Amino acid sequence: MEDSVFPSEAVASFMKDHVVESRLHTDLQGSLTDEQFSRNRKLQDEIADGSTANPYFVMVDAASGKPIMHFALSGYFPAWPDLWMKFLEASAKKIGRTI
Repeated sequence: MEDSVFPSEAVASFMKDHVVESRLHTDLQGSLTDEQFSRNRKLQDEIADGSTANPYFVMVDAASGKPIMHFALSGYFPAWPDLWMKFLEASAKKIGRTI
């Protein structure tokens, strides 16, 4: 996603205007201490409703800190940009943003 979908013009433009990106890495312990990895896994369990899918995306309302929508990437690569844009747009609409 980071190399192919996020940089595309439509996605990058939408994310720039409507999304503050934050990442929680839970699949590669090698770059984290045991404490960091454990804390990330705990946060993953809380934020992602127990899902261990990777990648797994959660839109969080900045005002309330509560999850708005969840998205587990699936399917094959050609579908990803369209699926991601639909997720972004639905998330923005859910909190009342005009897109």
